[in-house]
Amino acid sequence: MSAAKEGGALAELKSSWALEYANSPYKYACGSSLVVIKKANGAATPLLALAYQASQEAYEGSRTQHLRFTTSKDGGETWTENKCVMWGPAPVWNPCLHYDAGKLEGSRGSFCPHSAAAIASGRLLLFYCESRKSLSPGGDIKYITSPDLGDSWLPPVTIYTHEAEEEVPKVCSGRLLVAQDGAWYLPVHREPAESWHTFTGKGFHPLSEAPEQQLQMAAPAGATPQARHAAPRPPCMPSLSMTTAACVLISRDSGATWKASGDIEDARTWLVNPTLEEGSKGQLIMMFRTSTGRTYMSSSADKGVTWSRPTYNSLPNPNSPFSTVTIDGQVLCVFNNSQTIRAPLALALSVNDCKSWEPLAMVEEDATGNFSCPSIVEWADDTVKVAYTVWGKGVKLATVKLATVDTAAA
Repeated sequence: MSAAKEGGALAELKSSWALEYANSPYKYACGSSLVVIKKANGAATPLLALAYQASQEAYEGSRTQHLRFTTSKDGGETWTENKCVMWGPAPVWNPCLHYDAGKLEGSRGSFCPHSAAAIASGRLLLFYCESRKSLSPGGDIKYITSPDLGDSWLPPVTIYTHEAEEEVPKVCSGRLLVAQDGAWYLPVHREPAESWHTFTGKGFHPLSEAPEQQLQMAAPAGATPQARHAAPRPPCMPSLSMTTAACVLISRDSGATWKASGDIEDARTWLVNPTLEEGSKGQLIMMFRTSTGRTYMSSSADKGVTWSRPTYNSLPNPNSPFSTVTIDGQVLCVFNNSQTIRAPLALALSVNDCKSWEPLAMVEEDATGNFSCPSIVEWADDTVKVAYTVWGKGVKLATVKLATVDTAAA
């Protein structure tokens, strides 16, 4: 437990390990995704579910990289034995958990989660992306479904292929947004295998520690920042440069069918690992990891069809994923409060649709650490839980109770 400094909003902080490498066969785990399932099987305490990508190799992108899943009935004090729920002949990436609340009708044996009749029933979904033609992040975006809170999983369903909009790997990473009108929005980005070189050149490549990748660290011919196209392109037309492009996958029938919409890119930086929230006027707000040292954002006032030109906001970003959640109309973000390194790990609050941010609390203050790929969820009044990777050690869970914040003057 630690108190806030200089009048900060942190009232209480407790942390524990969801996975420690020292006590497991795994030497790499990242890309955590949390979800809270209230009244699971009638229990008074919500069920906390956690998924992450893992490998016995100590680096990202191993061919054995797969997805693991675990749950906690006591808010993260103890966890069920984590189990592998998805794997493939090439790496599997970026789990994104979503619980679709409802009541299951009929017996388990007759439940078909992919039928139109059952699609809105209570079920746990795990979205992810699977490499098929490239060992780089992404590929096909798929999901698997569990009708019994993770005890069993049905076969995967592909919703966005590597080949769609030309052959570019597709990557999901942010939490699915259920809008006020009931539509589902999954933020994704398209990531050409060599797009890293566009903005970092000879800098560190995230997969360079994987010897089997045999990556060429020199930038390939033509891998330089490209000017934006003079003429606007129709929604979901592919990027024709080595940059990335973000979009949303939209479902208006609770996951039965999906359509990609939007094409958000910028010549100054790659836009990856998008998060998505719904603003005060019903607009969609997407924020991005970038290579500029700042977080970028874009918004859509027409349900994801068109998007504003990306601009930076006040949050720093050291080329690192972050996570957001909306609570009572205010957006909380857990992020690395640095432009250059993945430390410290902090919380910030926005009361004006992500335009500006106020610091709230520190989750990890060690400036020499490496705290990666967080996931934040609301747990109780004024309390959030954050899962994140402590590099070289494992996956940690922080329970953060915030003091009441007066936002009346904001």
